[in-house]
Amino acid sequence: MQEIDFSKQLMHDSAEEIYRVPLGAVAAGTAVRLSLAAYELDFKKAYLILMTDGMEESVEMRQTENGFWQAEYTAPDIPGLVWYWFRICLDENCSIYYGARSGYTSGTGEVYRNPPPPFQLTVYDGAFTTPDWAKRANLYQIFPDRFARDESDTFRRGADYHRSLGRNVLVHEDWNEPVLYEAIEGQEHYEPCDYYGGTLRGIMEALDELCGIGITALYLNPIVEGASNHRYNTGDYKKVDPILGTAEDFEQLVREAHKRGIRVILDGVYSHTGDDSVYFNRYGRYDSIGAYQSKASPYYSWYRFTDYPNEYKCWWGFQTLPEVCETEPEWIDFVIEGEQSVFSTWLAHGADGFRLDVADELPDETIERMRVSLKREAPDNFLLGEVWEDATTKQSYGKLRTYALGKGLDSVMNYPLAGAVTEFLQGKKNAWEFKRFLVGQSQNYPREMYYCLMNLLSSHDIARIRTVLGTRIDARSLSREQQAHFVVSKEQDEYGARLQRLAAGIQFSLPGMPCIYYGDETGMHGLLDPFNRGPYEVRDRNMKEYYKTLALLRKENDAFKTGCCIFYVQEENVLGILRYCAEGKDAFGMPARNGLFLTLINRGKETRRAAIDLFAREELMPEKHRLIFRELEFECAECRLTGAIYPVREGLVQAEIPAEGIRILEIK
Repeated sequence: MQEIDFSKQLMHDSAEEIYRVPLGAVAAGTAVRLSLAAYELDFKKAYLILMTDGMEESVEMRQTENGFWQAEYTAPDIPGLVWYWFRICLDENCSIYYGARSGYTSGTGEVYRNPPPPFQLTVYDGAFTTPDWAKRANLYQIFPDRFARDESDTFRRGADYHRSLGRNVLVHEDWNEPVLYEAIEGQEHYEPCDYYGGTLRGIMEALDELCGIGITALYLNPIVEGASNHRYNTGDYKKVDPILGTAEDFEQLVREAHKRGIRVILDGVYSHTGDDSVYFNRYGRYDSIGAYQSKASPYYSWYRFTDYPNEYKCWWGFQTLPEVCETEPEWIDFVIEGEQSVFSTWLAHGADGFRLDVADELPDETIERMRVSLKREAPDNFLLGEVWEDATTKQSYGKLRTYALGKGLDSVMNYPLAGAVTEFLQGKKNAWEFKRFLVGQSQNYPREMYYCLMNLLSSHDIARIRTVLGTRIDARSLSREQQAHFVVSKEQDEYGARLQRLAAGIQFSLPGMPCIYYGDETGMHGLLDPFNRGPYEVRDRNMKEYYKTLALLRKENDAFKTGCCIFYVQEENVLGILRYCAEGKDAFGMPARNGLFLTLINRGKETRRAAIDLFAREELMPEKHRLIFRELEFECAECRLTGAIYPVREGLVQAEIPAEGIRILEIK
């Protein structure tokens, strides 16, 4: 066949209404119209090819008067993923294909000679809803030992308790001491046994300050008893670690947080326990009969022994973290469904939900049972999962995970966003590529989940954003000792601060819960664990004020919380994010205060002039909203960061953005 370039004659953009209605993920059973534009191309037949659960379906398309070919498709009644592409029959013996661009599953596609990469259509449970407070939240993550001390003797008593059990406890008398990263004297291996003395009361005493900078929800790393400063090696699921305080301290913290409109989410570590725990009790430090001690233990059925008692299934090969069987009835009853379960215990103490550690390693059916239990107590309770990839396409244990399809998680940690922001600001991806990523997330996630994704830049498991952007170093290439002695120069710190402002501006302008990892807002540095878990310090007061401005701007304007979202690209260095509510409604059709905000990011080394046409057709923009904009008489755009005024004429917003700068414009 003669080589012909068909790229300008065929077009489908899964993020534009003229090609796909409705846009984005759809509820099970929804009728979807998919269209393919064909320009000056003579052919007789075209087919929509669909793939569901490995089964292929072909739907003949019909030609319309405007040169489009269309097909109607009814999404399956069972939630899942549908993949689709188009086959164009040029003659009886020759076909070409139109599918997604390589590496993407949404947006504009490309022409292929063979069956192409498919577009994604996410089908979710139509009854799926997420708490409204989560869609509107400004989240703050706290590593409890490293945030704030109090004046009581709580920490001392807790340290003595752990020592009485025979555990190593290294106390940092000076809050500013460096973290422990190597084995203590007399030990062969490093263990996270150093403590700074942060407590629940310390967090409580900081609530006014957190509220003042716009925080509306807290996510606390594990607070239950454990034989380490991170407590991911659970010792007792129902007991506050005495180093942090008591159940009464937690209840008081929650009461005071709720008075200030702040929710509290707890870390739940349910794929494994510690070997030094009430349940396994390998070292006999507890009065219980643990699974290691006797097959008659009430906890024996939780674990899987291959050669009792010293060989057992454990998390990633760590003998100190024996895995549990999360479908075992006794475990289900103890953790999830019993009257005195772990879930019911912490909800009774006032918790507003849980973040599930390593959610990928919990079976879907178990997560669904967790959801039922959690929502039975109160529909507003929140279930967040640790997932490092796109949760809609995540596969583990040989099958597609279903926790993002409406019967499992409310939300996931948006690690892909952290990576995409970093790559854009470091120059590894341009603005067009970054936009494609952002559009993809908006289209692939169910809207209820998309608007409460945990949008993070740093966490206890990755290097801090200021360090990453300022140094451009891959911390994984450094040994722990090298990381301990790594010094961020003044120039790197200042450069990191400039780019961090852009990263935070993106984070707070997107749908989803922006999450501040404690100390990011004050300019803290840190590479990987344990260096990203240093004691809280205020290094940069200007940065703290900047985060406060962003958080309050989001808190006070519906457009930034549940408003519609459109992305613009001016050139490879300049990205625009438009958030708006129109006709008194938000993206969910719920009552909202009208507002129109445009965030402009320039990662480049030179000042750039942006010109955004609000009247133009763009991906994700409903045609009815574009027509509404054309009826509005915009007068100006005021930058909420600088106070500068920019002209708006016939829907065209023009503004100068300084090098490595940001403008957040309120369009009036």
